[in-house]
Amino acid sequence: MFGSIYKNCDPSPKSILCFCGNVNFEMSNGRPRRVLECCCVDCFQHLEWASSKGGPIAPKIPTLSYWDNDLKLIKGEHLLQVVILRAEGRSRRLISKCCYSTLMVDHPFYNGVMFMLFEEACKIQWDSLVKSPNLTRPAESRIFVNDFGESRGKIPEFKGDQERIHNTCCPPYLDNWNIMSSQYLDNPKGEKCQSIFLRVPKKNIDLEEGKRIFKK
Repeated sequence: MFGSIYKNCDPSPKSILCFCGNVNFEMSNGRPRRVLECCCVDCFQHLEWASSKGGPIAPKIPTLSYWDNDLKLIKGEHLLQVVILRAEGRSRRLISKCCYSTLMVDHPFYNGVMFMLFEEACKIQWDSLVKSPNLTRPAESRIFVNDFGESRGKIPEFKGDQERIHNTCCPPYLDNWNIMSSQYLDNPKGEKCQSIFLRVPKKNIDLEEGKRIFKK
């Protein structure tokens, strides 16, 4: 863990499901490493694209959570597809073709030890039966605020520490994130997301950078 903000999250295995329930993963460590809000154009564009295909509504600012890269695919491999936004895109996003949920994201920066989830784009098991993940794993930073354009409307208020609102990426306390996080996974029980990504079809959806899918 990078810090202690998520120390009370339940560390037992958590499930990740697409919204229609046809795809199911299990994470071996149910405690996130970090949770952020990201205003970047790429995250928003991907979620708008998925929504245009029948997926969940794209939030104005998605919540990103990061987890140990140790997974079990329970069911639904035949429904999976990896998409990139454009040929030079470095993020690879795993979607379910049944309901266009976005199930996980890989990026070279994650160094193979973690993967990212969009909290609003799939079903992630809660830590508690009564407390929302907004309370048990709140976003501790907001990044890429400069990317939030007028076409998205009024920017929502950030409910965390106002000192952790950043115009771009990688504020100083993120610089050594991978060093301060575990470089290796202790006693992995499943497989890494990269091995799953290698087995499923890939698609370049070839979107113009920053272009909106929906009008305001």
